Amino acid sequence: MSNQLIMHYITQLQQQVQQLYQYSHSLENRIQQLESNKQAKTSIEKLEYHFDQLKIERLDGTLHIGMTPEDLQNSEDLSLNPSQGQTPFPSVHQTLLEDADNELPGYVHSLEQQYNYPLEDDFRQTLIQDVKQQLPNRIAYYQQANVPPTDLPQHILEHVKKEWQQGLKNWFSNQQKE
Repeated sequence: MSNQLIMHYITQLQQQVQQLYQYSHSLENRIQQLESNKQAKTSIEKLEYHFDQLKIERLDGTLHIGMTPEDLQNSEDLSLNPSQGQTPFPSVHQTLLEDADNELPGYVHSLEQQYNYPLEDDFRQTLIQDVKQQLPNRIAYYQQANVPPTDLPQHILEHVKKEWQQGLKNWFSNQQKE
């Protein structure tokens, strides 16, 4: 190899080393600027939760019979508070409470077998109690139906029972999907 060729390689290597030095120096400066700039903070403007994508091991709360999450989202306030703690249609309420005590345990048990999803006794009672707690609001809701007053009690009884049956069936169906 000629001396000229070796000098040319050395010159090129020196230029490359110089470029790398400048590049590393500029990176060091940028790092120092970022570290010294305490104003730069991460801000999160919007968080979206997708609860339908979560796996739920235990669920506590209220079972809304006859309602889907979309119904709850698209509706106004559904809590129809009867006047000063009075239950609307006391006789209908009493009948529904008795029916809940007599019919719901058997219905829940049949759903447990149908969906092959056995419940503990405490949890079964919690489901039934939850349905019973919603009765005054559901009675008040159906009380507003455009039905002749003589047919109204029967209308309320039928629709509330259909709601609790469908609500429980939907709940068991959802449990089976998980």
